[in-house]
Amino acid sequence: MEIYNITPNLKLLNLQPPMPGYGKFIGAYLFCGEKNAIIDVGPKTAIPNLLHALSELNLSPDEIDYIILTHVHIDHAGGVGTAAREMSRAKVLAHSRAVPHLVDPTMLWQNSLKTLGELAIEYGEIEPVPEHRIIAATDQMELNLGGGLTLEIYITPGHAPHHISIFDKSNGVLIAGEAAGVCAEDAVRPTTPPPFKLEETLSSIDKLIKLEPRKLCYGHFGCYNKGVERLKAYRQKLLDWYKTVGAAAKAGKAPEEILTLLRKKDESLSYLDHLSRDEYTREFILLINSIKGLAGSAQKD
Repeated sequence: MEIYNITPNLKLLNLQPPMPGYGKFIGAYLFCGEKNAIIDVGPKTAIPNLLHALSELNLSPDEIDYIILTHVHIDHAGGVGTAAREMSRAKVLAHSRAVPHLVDPTMLWQNSLKTLGELAIEYGEIEPVPEHRIIAATDQMELNLGGGLTLEIYITPGHAPHHISIFDKSNGVLIAGEAAGVCAEDAVRPTTPPPFKLEETLSSIDKLIKLEPRKLCYGHFGCYNKGVERLKAYRQKLLDWYKTVGAAAKAGKAPEEILTLLRKKDESLSYLDHLSRDEYTREFILLINSIKGLAGSAQKD
């Protein structure tokens, strides 16, 4: 279990679910103030590691006041019902569109099975959250954790329609979930699953750029300096991929062929050459899904 110090009040927990190829991929962020907040708890299979990390930090699950979900995809929030049972005092804060899926995760689970197949089963089935424990996030709402630590919440749809991002303004730290893509082996790649909407995504990125974050933290994986520069670079990469994928899809190329084309055009994808077999399998599945999202959107334009 790896725990990284980002600021005196913020830690990154490597949840490392017991799945091949996921050793350094799923992160949870822990803000410690007079009140404590966890951002994203990961899938159900990672909850034992999350609880172990809290124990290493001498925190009881009952000392967690908030569970904040950037979005309710299974790899970020699949374990929230399980975690909420352990963290009996915690309120769960999520986008208003996510609330029905937290109360009754049946459709979310079925969609996860349809999209991810066996991977969803490895992540673990989603348990419900009692409705009275859920807070619906609103744009620019503030969450005061005490001791001068206040988190600003921003609605940032794109990767998912129910996506939010969290900004610690006092330290210039932005927890972007997947609104800023995925950082795998220090290479940032688009994460654009169907149904993808380009303009909505770009608008969310522009909103985050205006915050002028000094640090940018990814759900997958890690926290980096030069937040504004990274957001601007991701915005341009999205446009480049959209153009390439759209043209190839309209020419009738399959997603696997388009990935080969992207690897020739985008040198940052060379990180794929250095992955283990299990890591490559993970990335291949997610890249193909992102290509399908970009292709579907471009073909509607």
